[in-house]
Amino acid sequence: MLGFGPCVQMQTMWEQPDLAEIWAATYRGSPANWQEVLSDIGASVDWPGACEWQRFAELWPGAKVLLTVRDGDSWYDSVLGSIHAWTAPGMDVGPPAVTSLLDRVWDEHFGGWQQVFDRARTIERYEQHVAEVRLACEPSRLIEWRVADGWPPLCEALDVDIPDEPVPHLNSRTE
Repeated sequence: MLGFGPCVQMQTMWEQPDLAEIWAATYRGSPANWQEVLSDIGASVDWPGACEWQRFAELWPGAKVLLTVRDGDSWYDSVLGSIHAWTAPGMDVGPPAVTSLLDRVWDEHFGGWQQVFDRARTIERYEQHVAEVRLACEPSRLIEWRVADGWPPLCEALDVDIPDEPVPHLNSRTE
């Protein structure tokens, strides 16, 4: 909607299991040529790209880094009620590469799927990630944004026109 697409995100992995396998392999130590792998991609949003933000910032030095922030409790409830609810170990979540990637994300960033039930620890990990991005990202590249703020501050920071449509809420817990 803002002109930076196509975007890659976790939902893309079901459509492109080969990409999910490449991403999962990076967790196992295999390097990825991201500029080649993502040559047709205009932006990365959400997971699994969030864990690669520093590498992507180095590879694309002209790109902005968007840090979407929200209340930790709200974020936790969203994670627990959405992706965590339908990616339990042993569940058929689709292609094996997607399962492998999800397992790697849970293990690497949250200490395992089961650990996410520790609300305080998981919120602390989220807040730690936000703090790490704020500290490590060059301030001139960092855009910190809350969905509740709507389009104006985001579009101003990206120097793009405000869409005529409302900010999408595609990843609601009920969906």
